[in-house]
Amino acid sequence: MTELIPFNIAEAIFEPFWDPRLSGLAQWTLESGEAHGLVVAQNWCWVALNWARRPADGLVLRMTRQFNLDLRLPGENAPSYDHLIASVNLPEGAHLRLLADTDVGRLVFETPPSNGKKGEPVFPLGGASYLEALTLEVYTARQGLAAGWLNWLGVQNRALLDRYLAQYRRFSAQWEGYLKPESCQPRFEPAFGLLISAEELSAFRQEHQAALERQGATPYTLAAEAASRLIPEAMIHDFVNFWNDTRYSRQRDEGRWLLRYGPEAALAGLLLQDAGLLRLAARYALAIAFCDVWDDGMICAFPGSTFDHRCFVQSLCTYETALILDLAGECFTDLGRDYILRRIGEHGIGNINQIVWAYEYIFHNNQLAWFTPGRMLGYLLLERFWPRVRPYTELALQDLVESLEDTVLPDGGYVEGPSYFRCVARDGGLALYHYARARGKDLAHIVPPAMLRTAPFAAALASTDDQADAIPICDGHAEMELEALAMMAAALPESAWVNMYRKALARQGGFPSTVLAWQLNRQIPAAGPDLPAFVYLAEMGVMASARRLGGAQVKLFLMGNRAGAGHTHEDKGSFVLEFAGETFALDPGTCDYSHPDADLLKNCQRHNMLTPSGLAERPHPQCPLEVDVKPSGAGDAQRFTARLDATPGWEPYYRRWVRSWESPDPATLIIRDEYELAQGSGVTFYWNTRLPVEVGGETVTLNGRRGRAVIRIPDGCTVSVEELSIAGGDFQRQIIFQRAGVAGQLEVQVALTFQPE
Repeated sequence: MTELIPFNIAEAIFEPFWDPRLSGLAQWTLESGEAHGLVVAQNWCWVALNWARRPADGLVLRMTRQFNLDLRLPGENAPSYDHLIASVNLPEGAHLRLLADTDVGRLVFETPPSNGKKGEPVFPLGGASYLEALTLEVYTARQGLAAGWLNWLGVQNRALLDRYLAQYRRFSAQWEGYLKPESCQPRFEPAFGLLISAEELSAFRQEHQAALERQGATPYTLAAEAASRLIPEAMIHDFVNFWNDTRYSRQRDEGRWLLRYGPEAALAGLLLQDAGLLRLAARYALAIAFCDVWDDGMICAFPGSTFDHRCFVQSLCTYETALILDLAGECFTDLGRDYILRRIGEHGIGNINQIVWAYEYIFHNNQLAWFTPGRMLGYLLLERFWPRVRPYTELALQDLVESLEDTVLPDGGYVEGPSYFRCVARDGGLALYHYARARGKDLAHIVPPAMLRTAPFAAALASTDDQADAIPICDGHAEMELEALAMMAAALPESAWVNMYRKALARQGGFPSTVLAWQLNRQIPAAGPDLPAFVYLAEMGVMASARRLGGAQVKLFLMGNRAGAGHTHEDKGSFVLEFAGETFALDPGTCDYSHPDADLLKNCQRHNMLTPSGLAERPHPQCPLEVDVKPSGAGDAQRFTARLDATPGWEPYYRRWVRSWESPDPATLIIRDEYELAQGSGVTFYWNTRLPVEVGGETVTLNGRRGRAVIRIPDGCTVSVEELSIAGGDFQRQIIFQRAGVAGQLEVQVALTFQPE
């Protein structure tokens, strides 16, 4: 791109790094960064920067491009764009330096150190009418591996921007013509019963009142308080934020979280019979409806671009406005209701269907299920008014069942991990729940076979850590959504899903925090079965052992790979060790996708892996990996043994790497790595934990509340311990064993002892 492309009256883009088809990355001249392992690559919606180490002067990137851009707005005596914008996301402590060659000379700009979040620094152009060339420099303060992004470069006219933004400051809370007067007294009954009927609501209200008197607060009252602290009309703008995800939105829109609060206010209003809360929910629905575009941000609706973030935001907008029309329908006039119906049909369902038609791959991962609650509830609402919609509702159900049958493996596994399994359990389950209610069917009778074969997956991934529901492999988190666990526990009442659900429910105070969980809670047993001693999911490629040592559980989980699996990390051959209610060897999972640490946490160096050392670049395997890498092994209540050839995908670095685990009893674990390098001068063994670590003469000790692990330092190894920060205030502590030599066998011996409190 060699010209400015306006996207509103005040702003224009001249470097759309986010769009692979429009990005000008190839036109930039990059200085070599081989010495510090710099990799610059076009990625999903940014140009990704990764480097292995900090150079002495901190300069990790310098890139230059000629532009010769006319900054003057069209028209006689029209002003110029008077500020330069650089949308970037750099690691903590890093900063950006820009050298702009203009018709008024070279302008030099520098940002303060980054806080690790995406920023849009704006720089005055000093009366320049032409941008002739631009140089970008990135300086880092962090030692070791780091990552950042370049999103886009643009210009703006500040006076016109003020005028543009002023148009969104015209809405009042009265919504005259769209909402009934505040004096109208509702009956506090759902309009259509798509979530809960009037009779069910009466029973739910009684149980909620008892919980409120017992606890002083419930998830519903707390959510109502949060929704009441915000003014929905003040958050109306040109786009709708995807929750707190900042990858696609503008920096000026951060905190405009219109989504989520409306349905929570509506349900609390019904439970508490609070007319103000019910009306607040209706205001949230109208605020969403009056946002110009139901999408994340400018980059998803840029003139001439085909880039999209699929239909995540459209699905949420559709689901929430449809649900509020059901729960708070008494508050709307016909105009208010019909305007939202139109937005659902045109901007919600219309966009969702375009994505479903355009992208076959969404049927083969989490996304089709993710989009279906909005698609399903939107259809179910629209067909109440427009009967010709009904066949499309049936098609949405058919698409969901087809997708689940494909994404849930024959052995019940799910390659994207437990957090993305919520798309099967919570999203698929919620869509099925709404459909069953609308059609007068028993939910249990329409749960597809794919969901009913997931008991082994639950057994393999269920965490024995007191603070976790699941082992957070892939792009995962340790806590799962209550709705997802409720759906699976009700469908499979003799599985590990039950104990996972009960653990999550207890963490939330014992009262279900959603209607779906409340409806299913009475069907779920008080406790599920013990974990099986040995689980192997041959299709998914993971293995787990669960045994007892004294009064404590020992769980060992091994990570393999199914060819082509998505949302996975560079961790084939990694393991997780849980003992006595804590995690001794962890998988870091992921963090907020808006933070560059989400890229770092995929790295093999953040997992319990053996990696080559002595290289300028960061050694890593292919990811995603297009071949199977699966362990073989056996186990029972006493013994466990496994072996995995982890070489595939590592071919540029390893000639051979085979890892084995031997555990003749629950107190003993031996991890043996046999390796031969193709590149490098040695190997590094990483053990990751959050527990306190003590380094002695020949051992490293991890101390938990009730358990201890003593690791013998392998022969010929040096040992060090580092603490690595993770976005959101989290961290992981790394025990690092390093050994010189291009071939050999490295053996890590671990002894566990249980110390009852």
